[in-house]
Amino acid sequence: MIQCMDLSKSYSKKCVIDKSNFEIESNKISFLMGANGTGKTTFIKCLMKMENYKGKITFDCKNINQVREKCLVIWDDCPFYTNLSGITNLMLFGENKKSKKQIIEIATKRLEYALLKNNVKTYSYGQKKKLALALVEILQPKYLFMDEISNGLDFDMMKELKDDIKRWAETMTIFLTGHQFSFYNELVDSLFAFKDEQIVLLEENFSSCGETLEEIYDKRMH
Repeated sequence: MIQCMDLSKSYSKKCVIDKSNFEIESNKISFLMGANGTGKTTFIKCLMKMENYKGKITFDCKNINQVREKCLVIWDDCPFYTNLSGITNLMLFGENKKSKKQIIEIATKRLEYALLKNNVKTYSYGQKKKLALALVEILQPKYLFMDEISNGLDFDMMKELKDDIKRWAETMTIFLTGHQFSFYNELVDSLFAFKDEQIVLLEENFSSCGETLEEIYDKRMH
């Protein structure tokens, strides 16, 4: 479980997150809803201590420095070494969790081997996303954060990814943000949202609330 206690984040005089208290349950898929610019990506950066903040964040009663190696963030713009090959990137980021043979077996389920031998600078936006998804299988993190993960993926890949996320949630605590609600509707367990600069739990059991993310956004977020 991830606990956020009196979490606040400001840039100069602009308040982004204001004294928020909530819990992200273990082995569940949680989703954070909010308009562009509300602070969804900033919140993930706070979780990773990439931004300074006020308040306290714990991961099963531990701080980020004690669990950092168990965390993985898949950003909207995946920060790979563009002058290195896809395989080399996976080996570097893979932290020796898998052998080269195992890494290739995992990666070729998403990208062709010929492409994996090319430098990442030749990859499309969607291909870099697929490379990042291979890292999830390689690292098997305990805490997985995914920012706008469906962007750049085709229909077949999004369908596969839904199945992957559901499977990963059996052993991982997953936290998602995004705007493509149709992709997330059948995935979400717990729904969070930005309301007046606070992050609040809207639905603890989203699947039984009888509304779609689109409907909730239209009714409750305006």
